[in-house]
Amino acid sequence: MMETNWGAVLGALFFIGGIFAGLKVAALFLISIFGLVLALISILFRGRIVRRNWKKVLAQCTDKEWKKVLGTPGQGGGVRLTWTFQLLCEFELDGNRYTVTPEYWSTFISENRLQKFLDKVISPDGACQLWVNPKNPLQTELIANDIKDFLLH
Repeated sequence: MMETNWGAVLGALFFIGGIFAGLKVAALFLISIFGLVLALISILFRGRIVRRNWKKVLAQCTDKEWKKVLGTPGQGGGVRLTWTFQLLCEFELDGNRYTVTPEYWSTFISENRLQKFLDKVISPDGACQLWVNPKNPLQTELIANDIKDFLLH
């Protein structure tokens, strides 16, 4: 169950309100800057608070699949295709065995880049690392040693 990040919502409202107010009075444009900073800080701290007790575990990737999906419109407009993946992993925590499909936050611009990423985070024997919520071990995230891991864990 997702919880609302009220700091991020308030920051977004200040940001949008500041943009519209800034169109009339330039000095009020600072409200939008304040809102943007508030939203970003709130997202960062909320992410860290939610994940502060998560455990790092060694898992075994038993299956993986990837496919091309519609992404966000590109700079020149139009729809672009991106690559995404899903993993099936098994791990043990507190004497119980779990099978999960861990989350990951990004898509890839080519199948080649996706394959290189998977080769980096999953060893040839299928070993990978996951962040696991000990209160709900089915809630997992793939560890990629990237900016998300640095900021949120």
